[in-house]
Amino acid sequence: MNPNEKLEIHYSHLLGISSPWSVESVELNVTAKRVDIEVVYDEKEMVECPDCGKQCPRKDHTEKRTWRHLDTMQFQTLIYARIPRVQCKEHGVKNANVPWSEPYSRFTLLFVKFAIDVIKACGTVSDAAHLLNLSWDEIHLIQKKAVERGLSRRKDERIKYLGIDEKSFRKGRKYITVLNDLQRQTVIEVKEGKSKEAADELLSSLSKKVKRSCEAVAVDMDPVFKTAIEENLPDADIVHDKFHISQYLNEALTSRP
Repeated sequence: MNPNEKLEIHYSHLLGISSPWSVESVELNVTAKRVDIEVVYDEKEMVECPDCGKQCPRKDHTEKRTWRHLDTMQFQTLIYARIPRVQCKEHGVKNANVPWSEPYSRFTLLFVKFAIDVIKACGTVSDAAHLLNLSWDEIHLIQKKAVERGLSRRKDERIKYLGIDEKSFRKGRKYITVLNDLQRQTVIEVKEGKSKEAADELLSSLSKKVKRSCEAVAVDMDPVFKTAIEENLPDADIVHDKFHISQYLNEALTSRP
């Protein structure tokens, strides 16, 4: 086995791919600070239909596509491959799925996972884009796809305690209203603005199952939120947390003549 074959097997293990996929070549471009990995599909093998999972004949393949992978040391790493197109009797001609990425994504699954961790740790999109060497639009695309995956996994579960809160951004010039599941510490939905209309939209989006199971909603003392809860969740208790109560008491005391 020559050194190049060892390197190709090494990268196959790093990428987590196996037959019928294999790494055909690995090229180091020192000037561009880039590692280029060519991945191929064994043309003798059948191809799995992405819709039904049946093994079907291969019709042809797409043009060569590129995916951004985790960096190798300080070198940006790119994967190149032609995706086989399956000829399924039931579903027609379809692009096969690749094991390293989601359909239509320009990034590998491992890179996306790393990018999301960086985005969460950074204070701004600009900081994350700089660290990942991505554009603003690419960062937002990764965020959008992550939210879509999370929403697709969401189940219609019972939620006992909800929270509604407003958040400011852009130095207080913009506001959003956020609906939270307080026990699971997850965001359910977000709406632009801080109005009764925004709160109504959030609460009306809940399923009947969630509305019936909700026992209490934690909010600040803004009357618009209180009205929205009373109209949309009439059986739920309205709870004010200690922070907001203390805040209002302090404001009342300091404003006394």
